[in-house]
Amino acid sequence: MFFDNEEEFVDDLEELFEKMNMEEEKCPECVQCGYCCKHTPCYYGKWNEEKNQCEYLTEDNKCSKYNEIVEYENSINLKIKMFGSGCCLNYLNPDRLKKLNEIKNNKEG
Repeated sequence: MFFDNEEEFVDDLEELFEKMNMEEEKCPECVQCGYCCKHTPCYYGKWNEEKNQCEYLTEDNKCSKYNEIVEYENSINLKIKMFGSGCCLNYLNPDRLKKLNEIKNNKEG
């Protein structure tokens, strides 16, 4: 499915659910997997039918409007901002799980 080794997926899934139950409710850190921008544009976004993702999503899964959005939200003293609040689609997100696995492997390797 999302992992080469199905047992690894089950172990990671069990670990994920355990972690979800132990931690207080908060959004985990964004790892820039691009999953959210490939499903629906944010308030500032624009859907690209051909690419089937937000128009502003770059090849490395970053928002090309990031600086513009941050500057605008700071200028209006917005309390809850688009960036920096964590991952909005984190649980059972295959792109996020893959990215977290890559990060883990890079730290170990």
